[in-house]
Amino acid sequence: MKKLVLFDLDGTLVTTGGAGCRALTKGAEKLYGKKPVFDFALISGRTDLDNFSIIYGLLHKGKKPSAAEVKKMEKAYVDQLPTEVRALVRAKKYNIIAGVDKFLKELAKEKDVVLGLGTGNVEKGAFIKLEPSGLGKYFTVGGYGTDGHTREEMLKAAVKRAEKKFRTKFSPDQVFVIGDTHRDICAAKNCGFHSAVITTGLGDPKKIQRAAAELEVPNFKDTTILRVWLGLKTDPKGVKRGRYIMPASAIEHVFFSRTGIDEDRLKMLRIKKYSDLESGTIM
Repeated sequence: MKKLVLFDLDGTLVTTGGAGCRALTKGAEKLYGKKPVFDFALISGRTDLDNFSIIYGLLHKGKKPSAAEVKKMEKAYVDQLPTEVRALVRAKKYNIIAGVDKFLKELAKEKDVVLGLGTGNVEKGAFIKLEPSGLGKYFTVGGYGTDGHTREEMLKAAVKRAEKKFRTKFSPDQVFVIGDTHRDICAAKNCGFHSAVITTGLGDPKKIQRAAAELEVPNFKDTTILRVWLGLKTDPKGVKRGRYIMPASAIEHVFFSRTGIDEDRLKMLRIKKYSDLESGTIM
């Protein structure tokens, strides 16, 4: 049974030190003659299409951009992005997440694994950001930031492209999403996909915990636990599901010593509305 593994980009594959945010800010300033002022957390983990709308609204008293304006903002952003990424590389502030290259090499050798991107970046922007890392070669399909305003739309677009390219259907249980923020986790869950989170990325630790991914790891160094989660390796304790973190069983929690949360506490962490994480209702 084939598996589709979708990777977020920023904070999951590489860290680009806010290059995208600066490119977006400078691009918008060149277009409209005004510099947008906002908190980075406002746009982190969202799709670029959503971010273009947010920035346009900040500069135009809450108005929504037309399709033509979105295209102009995308071009201005993509034109500025290479300069920002090169500056980061020169400053040695561009980093590849530990262990990810090795992990991708391993997965690329698996005949039943398809690799894809599930990123909020526009397609050109994604590969500009990946270029210094050399990781772009692993990805021939993906969902991108112009596929919709939500990460759910983006992930579903990635699945459709993978199905078309590889001529196979992927049920939700065959799709695995790896990200670094609660938005990645919530989007995966809303689509019925598996979710794992890299905890040393850009995400808010409290919101990550509440979003309850199946697996939480600091990076990709421990490929064994990741392979067990993907069902590519037999669980050392014989647990066939290979899903350890919330909402898995309390026994799995104790064995893997991830959180020390007991069964009653697990029930308290159930989320009825993922939107509560955005509104601040759940903190």
